[in-house]
Amino acid sequence: MAKNKNGLKRTGTTHFGIQRKIVANMTAESWETIPHVTYNYEPDVTEFMIEYKRLNENCAPEDKITLNTLMLKIIVEGLKADPAMNAHIDFDRKLVRGEIHTFEDINISMPMVLPNGEMMTINLHNFESKTLDQMVDYIADVNRRVKNTDLNEVMFDVSLDNTLTALKQGKVKQTIYRLIGSKTGKHKVKTLSGKAKKAYEAIPESDRLTKHDIEQGTITVSNIGSTYRQQRGETCLLEIVPPQVCAIALGAVQDKPVVIVNEDGEKEIAIRQVMPLCIAFDHRALDFGEIVPFIKRLDEIFEEPEIIHTWRTGGTDDLDMEEIKVERQEREAKFEQSKEREKLRKEAEEKAKKAEREAQKKLQKAEKAKKEAEKAKKEAEEKAKKEAEKAKKDAEEKAKKEAEKLKKETEKAEKEAQEKAKKEAEKAKKDAERARKEAEKAEKEAQERAKKEAERLKKEAEKAEKEAEKEEKIRRDIEKAEEEAKKAQEAAQEAARLAQEAKKSAEEI
Repeated sequence: MAKNKNGLKRTGTTHFGIQRKIVANMTAESWETIPHVTYNYEPDVTEFMIEYKRLNENCAPEDKITLNTLMLKIIVEGLKADPAMNAHIDFDRKLVRGEIHTFEDINISMPMVLPNGEMMTINLHNFESKTLDQMVDYIADVNRRVKNTDLNEVMFDVSLDNTLTALKQGKVKQTIYRLIGSKTGKHKVKTLSGKAKKAYEAIPESDRLTKHDIEQGTITVSNIGSTYRQQRGETCLLEIVPPQVCAIALGAVQDKPVVIVNEDGEKEIAIRQVMPLCIAFDHRALDFGEIVPFIKRLDEIFEEPEIIHTWRTGGTDDLDMEEIKVERQEREAKFEQSKEREKLRKEAEEKAKKAEREAQKKLQKAEKAKKEAEKAKKEAEEKAKKEAEKAKKDAEEKAKKEAEKLKKETEKAEKEAQEKAKKEAEKAKKDAERARKEAEKAEKEAQERAKKEAERLKKEAEKAEKEAEKEEKIRRDIEKAEEEAKKAQEAAQEAARLAQEAKKSAEEI
């Protein structure tokens, strides 16, 4: 299987045929040159669909009006009321010059699916003057001629005609590129030749489509709703084919909730049938206000849809129209009655809801009273709790104060005791100091006395030495004096020891 440059596996390749070339070229030019504006219009078509069904009552299958044909007629009526939408634009961007050409002819370009499944845009000519039956015949004739038509041939004729027109306008480069693109390589457009071409051209133009049938119309209308009628969406954007200034896409009829106004002037929501239409216009040629007449005309038709019976060949006489109008009014009256019943039902529901609300209010009052009682009880409990807590707090404060007072008194007593002890210690210290000083004095005095005594004894000893005869006596006196000196020294040492102990005791205090 072949892969592209990104490695993706291809499942197939189809080169543009001439139909796809034309579509691609026209849509690309559309988005490159046209500033699009779109508006989604959603009319209520409930009554209209009833009249549409009545329109086909007692009709042979070939005479039945399709919804597509009827909508084309309605659009034509809208365009008659708003010619500005049925126009072409000629604009020169460089010179900023432009012209808008409106037309009496209403030629609708409408994409159609051919029997072979291909799509072709057919130009439905001069629908401004056709009745519904003539429109049906015209479309049936197109379908007949399609069967004898070679799509490539007719589209090539149109493409060639467009190319020649471009060449006349001086677009030489564009012409060359188109010729290269359609006549060379794998992208070459295949058309009939030889006998096949002669045989095809031998078919009368009245029996096949020609470029006249697919040339540019005055407006394009696409019926998207017919491709899948079960769809629940709507077209929001579509391209405008230049030089047209407008394009319209029809959606499928759908059930939707719609806001309506009842006989009391009150707004209500009802399930109604709605047909969405997307209106795209070229902002160079049109502003929104210029499509309003078209919308108003469609509103008139959908509000009084019996008018569609007058669009058939021969129309409908006044008597029949009056009957149709009366029937529609009766349906509307029944609808109003159903709305009245709905209103009564709603009123009953409102009364029931009101009674329920009253009961709810009473219940809420009871709940409120209960809550208030619970609140009062809770407040009383809270108050009692607070008072108990306050009493407890006061007792704790009182006890705390008493404890602090006792603590202060204890601290005062301790401080006084400490002060007293300190004073006594200081006194003892002073006494010890005094005792130490006295001991030191006594020791000094003893030492002085001992020194003096020793000196005296020494003198006496010296004297004794001189006195030989008194030697023994002097020796004994000396020994006695030494003994007394020793005792005095020991007494002095004892006094010093006592003074030291007193000093140590004073320091410990």
